[in-house]
Parts: sequence; structure tokens; C-alpha cells
Amino acid sequence: MNDSVPRIPSRTAPLRLGAHVLAHLRSVAEGIAPGAAARRYLLTASDEETALRAHRAAVDTAAAVARRAGLGSRWRLLRVAQLPVQTLAAPVSLEEWAEAKGYGDFSFDELLPLYQEENPSAPVDRKSRQIERLRCARLALLDDLQGFTAEPPRLSDAVALWFPEDLAAALQRAGFVMLGELQRAIAIGGRWWRGLPGYGPVKARALADQVGALVGWPAAPAWRAGAEERAQAANAGALVESWIAARTQSTQTARAYRREIQRFLVWLLAERGVGLAEAGADDCSAYIAFLRAVPAEWMSRRNAARFAPGWAPFAGQPSVASQRYALTVLNAFFAWAGRAGALGRNPWELVNLRLPDGADAKPEASRAFTPSAWAALQAQLERLPAPVAARMRWLLVFAQATGLRAAELLRARRADFVARDGGWWLHVRGKGARNRMVPVPRAALQATREYFEVRGLEWDAAHPNTPLLATLARPELQEDTLVTESVRAPDADERRQRGFLTYATLAPAFKRFALAAFAALPFDEREAAHGASLHWLRHTHATRAAEKGVSLDVQQANLGHADPRTTAAYYRAQERRRMEQMEAVFGDGSGT
Repeated sequence: MNDSVPRIPSRTAPLRLGAHVLAHLRSVAEGIAPGAAARRYLLTASDEETALRAHRAAVDTAAAVARRAGLGSRWRLLRVAQLPVQTLAAPVSLEEWAEAKGYGDFSFDELLPLYQEENPSAPVDRKSRQIERLRCARLALLDDLQGFTAEPPRLSDAVALWFPEDLAAALQRAGFVMLGELQRAIAIGGRWWRGLPGYGPVKARALADQVGALVGWPAAPAWRAGAEERAQAANAGALVESWIAARTQSTQTARAYRREIQRFLVWLLAERGVGLAEAGADDCSAYIAFLRAVPAEWMSRRNAARFAPGWAPFAGQPSVASQRYALTVLNAFFAWAGRAGALGRNPWELVNLRLPDGADAKPEASRAFTPSAWAALQAQLERLPAPVAARMRWLLVFAQATGLRAAELLRARRADFVARDGGWWLHVRGKGARNRMVPVPRAALQATREYFEVRGLEWDAAHPNTPLLATLARPELQEDTLVTESVRAPDADERRQRGFLTYATLAPAFKRFALAAFAALPFDEREAAHGASLHWLRHTHATRAAEKGVSLDVQQANLGHADPRTTAAYYRAQERRRMEQMEAVFGDGSGT
């Protein structure tokens, strides 16, 4: 085998538009099966799946170069399905035969009988003529691409240079401006495509293959911690679990506490060679510095279990707020362990836990939807299919009116409504397994009734375990098997039967809805709202209530905050309102 012939790359090198790729695409245009052509010109492995993957990479590369070269929409010719071999294998086309015979002035109807008489094995119909023209156009495109083989894509190139306009625009809105940014996100792993409307794992894999064909597939950062360190961190011990059990009953909070302690423990083992009991103030100071600039090899979002190969402790550089949270958790754990006599003196008491903001960090803007953003969300409802619009309309009204957390909205059911004191209340089992009663304003109750009607349910006669927020498909139930004298909270099976939604379904759906709604907003506001999530509905409720003068104690009870300082954060006026009031006083320069 000739070593000078380029091979189809591994997952670590890009596929360049060289002569071998053009030869492969020409052979496919002439009717050779893509798999056979790939094995001949790209020198891939013999199995068909690998060969077809190499063919798709060659097509993606050539299409990207065609777009980069400014050849218009002709790159789409490369995506056309394989042409029939028997048609393309004709010895001569009708047009070529007519020109050679000097029949250029004859009509098609006059030429066809003469051509078929001399070429009986090559019948030509309208579809065959179309295929022949397509073949010629594809070959002409490949000829034009011959002059662009020497300009490889670079990591610093804009995605707009190598992808179709609609995809490039979506990538830019998702934060991927350059090829290098997209490549790094793919290498780190996880659900990197979540900001791309209409993308799931299958389409994301195809896009990743295109990026790899252009600029290569770098390996994910390798976490250097050894198996022993991972094993010790994975089994942090009964002490940690005892503290978590004494501290919280929330599964989510417990998971966060365990994560922070395990991160610190594995760092101690891998970088300092000590365990929790031996940690000193110098170790704590070093960990603070580590959190300020986490190395790349400690980051990964790949779909791997904790402490399994391919996993690393961090998904990215933690924000200052995340760093402060980590230090708070560690300080609380060591303080409790010290009081319990399980560990010595708390080393975190000897270091400065007050982290300054980063030099380039901007104060966090309000996560409440502005009036214009809220209007955009309302307008987007009109563009949705009826069932989706009904569900999203209820979500906007009810979440803004009640301020429930996303998990509380997903758990809410008909039985949780209680009529008392002349109005309706919702019984909520919130964070930390704490119960509270939340008032349901008239607009929220009316929206709920209307949403039930759209689902084909009667509000007053609905089963007590009917979810307020449901899947789009109405569930089929045997009511007689589920109704009891005392209605209990639904188990997992009944939740599935009744169409209870999950956060994994609702959160990305709302994200796509919000991004589509904000596309028409001014650039600055669109960028500010780019990170919008379900939790922004809760912030919007609290901010609007504060703006209308709702007292702090009412807000605290309604939101279910254990600490009034948490509630007080919502009383920071929005930037727009601050600007308007300062402009009213000082805008004319008089100050009077």
C-alpha cells in the first residue's frame, strides 16, 4: 500500500479536502457505491459502517469548503442521495450523442427514437435526464473545488464561514462564534447542544462529526487522579453521610453537599497527599487558589458516572458564587465534625473565606424577565401549536402569580388546592421537605381551569391526583383502580399514568421557547436574557411583588425562604427602574 496516499483520519485528526477526497466524491458521482469508493480512495477499514462514516465526513468537508469559497447553494449538490448506477453507466448521454451526430437542431421528441435505436440498453426518460444533469452539475462543482484544497479551516475561523446560514446563526446564538469554541464544547462532552433549537443526541453527533472533519476531534481532558484517589473520594465515609443527614432532608441539597466534599477530598488526595483528617490551613488556602483557576484536566461534562473513566470533578470553571458556596459547605462540614469530635480543629476557621469578585466580573443582573421580554414570551405563544401553547400559557400565568419553584410546579396536583378565607390556596411541599400554603390569585385559578378544559378535564370533577402541569398526550386511566377513600400522593406508576411532567422534559422545552421568543429583541436585551431558565419565572414573581410594595414577611412566607436575607435580595430594584429614576433627577444636569 502506498504510504503517501492520505488515510481517513482517526478521531484525532481532521479530514482535509485533498485530491483523494475529490477523487472519492467524483467516483460516487459517477455511480460507484459510497462504501466501495471510500475503501478505494479514503483507505478506510473494510466494514461498511466505517466506510459510510468516512463518506459522510468527505461530503461534510467538501460542502463546508464550498460554502467557504462562496459557491452559493451549490454545496447542496453534494448532499443528494446516491444516483442510480445503471443510468449513470450509459455509454453516452443523449446530449453528447446528439452533438456528436450533428443533431443539435432536433427536438427531444425527434431525437429520442433515433437515440434509442442506437442505444437500446439505455432508455432515457424525464427522470433519467434529471439525473444526468445533476451528475454533470455535481462534477462541475467538484472541478470548481479543485482550487480550494490548500486552505484548511482554522480554529479561529468563524462558524459562519463553514456552516449554512441558518445553522451558523443558531450556533452563534448558542454562544459558539468560532470553530474552536464549538470543538472545545464537543470535546468536554455533556449536552453541549442544548442551546441549539431542534437538536438532540442524533443531530448533535452528526454536527460533531462535521466539526471533527474540519478541525479534528481532540481527546477530552484527562483527569490525572488515580484509581485509589477516586475510590477514596467515592466512598467519603459515614461521617459525611451523617452530617448530610443531620443537615438536610432534600435529595438535591444532599447531592450538592456530597459533591463539594468529594471534590475537596479527591483534590487533597491527588494534589496534597492527605485525607480530610490531616487537612490544615495551608491546604485550605491552596484549595481556594485552585478553585480560582481550575485546570482543564479537572473539567469534563462527558456522560460518565461519577468517578468512572471519562468523568472529572468539574463541568467548567466555577463562578465566584459557586466558589463561595463550596467554601461555605466545607466550613460547615468541618465545624460540625469538630464539634462531634470526629475531626480536629476546623482548618477553615484559620483562612479568609471572603472571596473578592473577579477583576473582569460584572455585577449579576436581575434574573427577572423585563416587561419587553415578558411581552415577547406572550407573543411567542401565538406561534406554537395549540396543545403546546395552552401548557406554556398556563405555566407563565401560574408561575408568575405564585412564585413556585420548578420542582413544586411539577409536583402540584388538583388535591393540593384548598379553599379557605374566601380564596384558594395551594398546599406546597417545598425545599427541605417543608410545607407551606401559597395563595392562588384569581388569574392563576382561572388559567388553571382553562388549561384543564383544553385537556378535556372538568376542574371541579377532576381526580385529586390530576397534575396541574401535564404531558401533551392525555393519559388513559382506569379510574376505579386508582380512586380510594383517602387519596394518597401518587406513586411512580400513577405519576406516569396521569402524565406528570419531569424537569428533564420541561426545562429544555421552556429554554427553546424562550430563545425563540427573544430572537426579535434588541441585541443587548437578547444577550441579557440568553441564560433564561424556568427559575427566572420565580425571580419574576418576586421582583414584580417587590416593585408593587409587597412586604418582606409576606414574600418570605410565600416563597418558602428560611432566611429573610434570601428574600431581601429580590428587593434590589431592576436596573431599568434605577436608570429611569436617576435620569428623572439628574438627566437635565440641574440636580434640582
